[in-house]
Amino acid sequence: MGENIPTQICHSFRNDFGVIIICLNEYLTIKHFIRFLLGAIMKNFLNAIIIFVCVINNNSFPQDKSNNGSSNITQYYSGKFGFYSPDKKLNNGLLFGVDGITEFNKYNFLLSGAIDLYYKKTFDPFNEPKPDKNDQSLILLPLHINAGYKLFDVRDADTKGYLGLGAGYYLYFYNLTYSSSSGGIIGGITNKNAAKQGGNFVFTLFGRILIGKIFVEPRFYFAASEKENIEDHRMEIDPSGFAITLGFQY
Repeated sequence: MGENIPTQICHSFRNDFGVIIICLNEYLTIKHFIRFLLGAIMKNFLNAIIIFVCVINNNSFPQDKSNNGSSNITQYYSGKFGFYSPDKKLNNGLLFGVDGITEFNKYNFLLSGAIDLYYKKTFDPFNEPKPDKNDQSLILLPLHINAGYKLFDVRDADTKGYLGLGAGYYLYFYNLTYSSSSGGIIGGITNKNAAKQGGNFVFTLFGRILIGKIFVEPRFYFAASEKENIEDHRMEIDPSGFAITLGFQY
């Protein structure tokens, strides 16, 4: 991971939202290159979200596919929001999410591709010594693929219950404005800006109780933390935690 990559790596690609030119004019480690590339891709993250959901789910609208006259596959999508309690440094907050689901009715089994969104401004990711923060923001995007098994199906009450596991990758985008001493004989205080982005692997354990088209979903997140330095200040991003959400399934 520490091996250098050649200078002047340039790549351009075109989509509906314009052209992105990526040029690296100095030696970087592969790890830094991956983070730079992720940051550039997320400038058009709306396109990435649409492509991801379409690839995983193949079709965003509910449909039945028949095999020998019987309905074996059902595809649908859902939106959700709720309470998220991550690592104590990130603080509690609201979590939003969408997913595309393919259910194999014959085997009581489902697959889903999901994207969650957590946005926060009031939290403290730093160890001592801490910077003198003026403003900060964090966007956290866990992307994960899940597999679940239908534990029960009460047809008279139109109620189903699922339990499953998931794995994926989370991305974070952190921006900070802070005050720093300029040093020297006279000294002085100046405002500085810093931005960090990156990601790591995340695993999930979830349950879903579906009543009609409304569902409740508790989910545990188990993630590898990311540590970064801003000057002499050490910060840590760890999405591990618990969320419970309420949603509507289409």
